[in-house]
Amino acid sequence: MNIPPQEWFEMRDIRRRRVSNAVWIPLRLAYTAPLPFPAGPEAGIISGEDLYFANSVAFPDAARANAEELGWMDIGISFSGGPYAFKESYKPCEVYQYNDQQDLGVSFVFAQHVGGGHDPILHLSQDLVMALGLIREDTTWIRPEEGYVEVVREQHDPDGRMVGYLIRSDFLRDYLAARRLSLRLAVYRQRSAVLQDASYLTWLKSGLTESHPHDRFEARAFETGLDGDRLGTVGVFEVWRTDVDEGEEVPIFPRETDDNTGSRSYSFERKGEAAVRVMGELWREEWIEPAPRSIRVRGDDPETDLDFIVDGGGGRLPSKKLNYEDVGRYLWFNPRVVAELTSLRASGLEWYTEDTGSVWCSPDYRVHFGVNQLGSVNVYAYDVARLPQWQQRIWAGQNASPDGGVSAELLASQMRARPANTIAPESRLIATMADLDEDFSQQFGNPIFHHHDSAEAIADRVHRFRAVDEQGLLALAKDIARLTADRLDLSALHQAFGKPGERLGSLKTLEWGLGKIVSKEQARKLLTTLVGVYELRLGDAHLPPTEIATAYSMAGVDRALGLIEQGKAMISNAAVALEDIRMALRSATIR
Repeated sequence: MNIPPQEWFEMRDIRRRRVSNAVWIPLRLAYTAPLPFPAGPEAGIISGEDLYFANSVAFPDAARANAEELGWMDIGISFSGGPYAFKESYKPCEVYQYNDQQDLGVSFVFAQHVGGGHDPILHLSQDLVMALGLIREDTTWIRPEEGYVEVVREQHDPDGRMVGYLIRSDFLRDYLAARRLSLRLAVYRQRSAVLQDASYLTWLKSGLTESHPHDRFEARAFETGLDGDRLGTVGVFEVWRTDVDEGEEVPIFPRETDDNTGSRSYSFERKGEAAVRVMGELWREEWIEPAPRSIRVRGDDPETDLDFIVDGGGGRLPSKKLNYEDVGRYLWFNPRVVAELTSLRASGLEWYTEDTGSVWCSPDYRVHFGVNQLGSVNVYAYDVARLPQWQQRIWAGQNASPDGGVSAELLASQMRARPANTIAPESRLIATMADLDEDFSQQFGNPIFHHHDSAEAIADRVHRFRAVDEQGLLALAKDIARLTADRLDLSALHQAFGKPGERLGSLKTLEWGLGKIVSKEQARKLLTTLVGVYELRLGDAHLPPTEIATAYSMAGVDRALGLIEQGKAMISNAAVALEDIRMALRSATIR
């Protein structure tokens, strides 16, 4: 039989752990989990459950000594944290009072009892939500300013009822530091089961008790029925009124006395098949201390500083020394940094010139960058040093030694105040596709490309920084092909040029149609780049090296260049090919 081991009731795994060391802290929780063992007569387990109750109240230092005396009965789950109106005063829902209207602490979760058979409704402190800059999404609260990180979670039981809130420890401690509070957490855990046989328990008769300051554990077992009710003698005492007159329409009853009440008592034996109820219980109070600094809410400086490589000899300077506008230094980064930044929600990449643009992992913090001749990313040091530290960590993780100089176009923009009059191939490709689509529609009645919802997301991924390795370069080719060859509308091409005598793919159909405008050799040349890119999309399927080399050559990619430059060239050549096709179509005379 797979009966609960003695260790499960003793909760030694739980008792070893401190909630204060956890990543997620319960602000309030009333959760009942099912027994993690199969129940049934054949398993020897009649029933069971695992309870986790917790509640918290925050206290200032001046009230800490008094708060030390408060336990589960004072701040446990029975405390709802609601408002209360006294005759002479009013207690807001946030305020925790003790001993005759004595304001002692504050609560962050409030249980609203609305009646009508409804479960209590739990509310999260609006001050906490606003101070940490959170917004609600479904059952979580997220912080957009910090990469949409999840900060608060609703907890639900197996039936889907909301039973509490968990908050990330570092955010809670930041908020506590800003308010100069410490959080007092009261926890009650219970593990229980009704067993057919509990003789394997070493403390079956004596029970088990362990007690420490703010920490008490008890385990015990007692005989019960299969339904969980105790067997044996049950005493019953009944009291009733004797002055009830059913004929009186509006009865008024005086106070109860011996003259107008009756009573009796009796006992009976509750019998049935015996079982054993085994129960382990833990009561514990802990402090969740505030962080040394409140970086998010109060804007304190971080406890530790990041440093960055600033010269060819590997010399480093801390972020604080780079955080002034006239620092006069540039930093170098591995191009992988762009992929890391743009992998986060609400991130983005925008191009200004051929080799400069801005990138952000949070819309409020755009960073102007340039790409140098070796494909490294350059940023003015101040623009990185002024970022929130969580963003600086992403940049610092890809910081590199200076090599290849500073991007010429970035220097032209930031130091010479003469931005380059160039366009990035990434922007050129998207613009050219839109122009080709519009021209084709005006000329032949329908756009040349299918339009679907994923096109914009694919376009966002078409940039040179995908090419940080060979697989990334091939993935870039695949997305260019998805934007171009895969979106060509065969029906629109047939309407414009007629149907070829054989079944052809989209690129071959376009080549056949162009062959009615220009020579077949010229039509083939116009499509060579796009065909090469299309062939490269299969490059990660272990094509023979000769075929991959041929595809790169058709796409006009010089394999002697660095990978970032190869990615840039692939995008640029695809844009040029579409421009040439557009020019050919604009002068079309269908033969």
